[in-house]
Amino acid sequence: MTQEDKELSLSPENYSLLTDLYQLTMAACYVGEKIDQRQASFELFARRLPPGFGYLIAMGLAQALDYLEKFRFSSEQVDALKSTGIFTNAPNEFWSLLAEAKFTGDVWAVPEGTAIFPNQPLLRIEAPLWQAQLVETYLLNTINYQTLIATKAARMRDIAGNDTKLLEFGTRRAFSPQASIWAARAALAGGMDATSNVLAALKLGRKPSGTMAHALVMAISAVEGSEEDAFKAFQRYFPTAPLLIDTYDTLAATRLLAQRVKQGEMQLSGVRLDSGDLVKLSQEVRVLLPEVTIFASGDIDEWEIARLQRENACIDGYGIGTKLVTGVP
Repeated sequence: MTQEDKELSLSPENYSLLTDLYQLTMAACYVGEKIDQRQASFELFARRLPPGFGYLIAMGLAQALDYLEKFRFSSEQVDALKSTGIFTNAPNEFWSLLAEAKFTGDVWAVPEGTAIFPNQPLLRIEAPLWQAQLVETYLLNTINYQTLIATKAARMRDIAGNDTKLLEFGTRRAFSPQASIWAARAALAGGMDATSNVLAALKLGRKPSGTMAHALVMAISAVEGSEEDAFKAFQRYFPTAPLLIDTYDTLAATRLLAQRVKQGEMQLSGVRLDSGDLVKLSQEVRVLLPEVTIFASGDIDEWEIARLQRENACIDGYGIGTKLVTGVP
């Protein structure tokens, strides 16, 4: 048994091995049966949508094309496959095929951001049979996940309306660091205004967005001061960023801030609620801070946004994480 690679990071040179074993065993069979070069057509589509979904937003094509352009097997990768012992009976021509591998097919796809419906192809691959088979897993991975996230984001935008600020906060809940980048990209394409993921934002040419953490309030309160001292410290360095006001007592914090604003001691652009009865709390915060933007977070999805709207919550924007990036329909 070889030693585990503890880094387990994904790089472009590993793309071709990021596949299911049966894609490789099928390719070996095609070679042995001398049908590997036959032209084939593979289509990616959804037979049905999750309950309550009327459409999907196609996403992930850019990463799919990048994968196809870099589709190669190095000599080290071929040797690694041989060392498994799984392919002992595979024809010799199979190894030659992998050593010279390059995607030579054609790709037909709807543009990213397109609304699609059941049985409508997102993508079609026309290529020699062995190539069309081998690329299936990676294409499904990138397109399925990003399409789901873009669709969720679009549904949230549809419900929230154009004037509501929607921020993607899902990095810590995403399935992996790579998934967090894809999720941020898909969420922005689906209608989110910004992401808190710094790397994703910078790679996408966007400015990251966020508020503050409970940890700052707790740290300053524990070491040298109070919640108000934490607010002052955060505003000292980030004067236009919203304050997180529910660490201890939301309404007590709101009254304190309202007093400081009224006395002209501070300017406040926004506050964030992360817990509690968001309807009641947002209404009370609005009364005390009528000119301040109110953000809400904490297991928000399109269904929760719709409920909050029905119950007349006073919320101007949402930070959305878990229910977006984990892909729960």
